[in-house]
Amino acid sequence: MEEISKIEESSSTNLVAYTDIIKYCRGILNDYRLKIKEVSFQSTFQEIQFFKIEKQIPLVHLIYYINLRSLELNYSLKYRRKLLHKQIKKINKFFQKHREFQLYVDLGNSYMDKIYYTREFQDKGESHNDILYWDPDFSTSHDLLSAQLKAYQRLLPFLQNELDRCNYPENKNIIDHDLNWTASKVDLIELIYALHFSGAINNGSANIIDIVSLFEEIFDEKLGNCYKKVSEIKGRKGRVTKFLDEITWNFEQKLNRDNAL
Repeated sequence: MEEISKIEESSSTNLVAYTDIIKYCRGILNDYRLKIKEVSFQSTFQEIQFFKIEKQIPLVHLIYYINLRSLELNYSLKYRRKLLHKQIKKINKFFQKHREFQLYVDLGNSYMDKIYYTREFQDKGESHNDILYWDPDFSTSHDLLSAQLKAYQRLLPFLQNELDRCNYPENKNIIDHDLNWTASKVDLIELIYALHFSGAINNGSANIIDIVSLFEEIFDEKLGNCYKKVSEIKGRKGRVTKFLDEITWNFEQKLNRDNAL
């Protein structure tokens, strides 16, 4: 969702970003809920498409960022380690409990969609948690479960990585080098966003905040308000991607010279 990327880019901290993203996702879901009450689905297929695909997008993000925000509070290292262990164990138990439905989702099956993603079969589900208010006019037996699976699949690698960092804090700044970024900060931001938008990192699912933080750590360089700098890049006259164009040209020239030898 483009708006989520904008929130991440313009926020001063992860906690602010996650809070604003949660608010944004809840707003979208509430708008959907009100619209569903006013306008009936024209077919079973349309209802399935909404609960299986359209509603899933903000709902998955909501669950994911609620979990991320819970980790942003200033816990002690010992308590944070316990919390991560607890969360990882909870998610693994969740996957184990719902392995058949997870397989159904991961394989892209559809033969049970009428039961899973229409409100006609709400009683086929299980008790609902309080991640989001449950409205019988706006929920099916498995739409929340489906969103939890997708959010947890994205969340689990993050939690495992965070646990490693807690268990081995001496490796947190494992990058040891004397390399410095000698182009401008704007050039580095241009490169970072190009990698992000191209899907070259985590297939495009990585948070821009995390990518920026990684490059800041690698080069010991504070990049400041990246969103503002990206806006300046967008507003350039003539060539927008000056740095990318320059390094592409230099790379091609080097290859052509080597080939000519």
